Amino acid sequence: MNTIICNHCDMVLQQPSLTSGDVAKCTRCHRVVYKANLFKPNKMFALAITALMLSIPAYTFPLISIHLLGVTESTNLLLGAMMMVDIAPVVSFVILFCAVVAPLLLSVCIIFSSTCMMLNKRPMLLNYVLKLTSALRHWSMLEVYLISLMVAAFKLMNYADLSFDCGFYFFISLLIINMTMLSEYNNTKYWEYFHNE
Repeated sequence: MNTIICNHCDMVLQQPSLTSGDVAKCTRCHRVVYKANLFKPNKMFALAITALMLSIPAYTFPLISIHLLGVTESTNLLLGAMMMVDIAPVVSFVILFCAVVAPLLLSVCIIFSSTCMMLNKRPMLLNYVLKLTSALRHWSMLEVYLISLMVAAFKLMNYADLSFDCGFYFFISLLIINMTMLSEYNNTKYWEYFHNE
């Protein structure tokens, strides 16, 4: 008998057998605990590859240009975080980890696990990759960086001329792909595949 645990109230429930499109709710808190959707590893693979390809221009192309007193400066995400190392090393590390390292590692992990499913392989490394993926899902925070960038840009508008460069639009595209990938990711299906010999 398979059991599932509610993420909201920690109640242990018996995993129901549902048809595609149905959802199971917790009997205690009435939150959704299980969705029976048609899972396609090739779709996850395509989303993760797209995220990796978008990461290169999103992180290296200029995000924003600031024109002040006849001088124009532009920077990208990586340079902006590196410039803060001397001033605020903890903030710099958090930005690099949550906006760069975690999303990149998450994409690589999903590519690996989806490839294993598509090729019907179960290496022991898959166990660690699935655990790492579960942890990284909570640390991939591109939207937090975008919000902080928009707040900073809004505050600077009174003092300088701002323009968004091509890196900004690549970053928005990466954010959309990353959010789609996280919403489509079904951790349960990967673990079921790993344990189903």
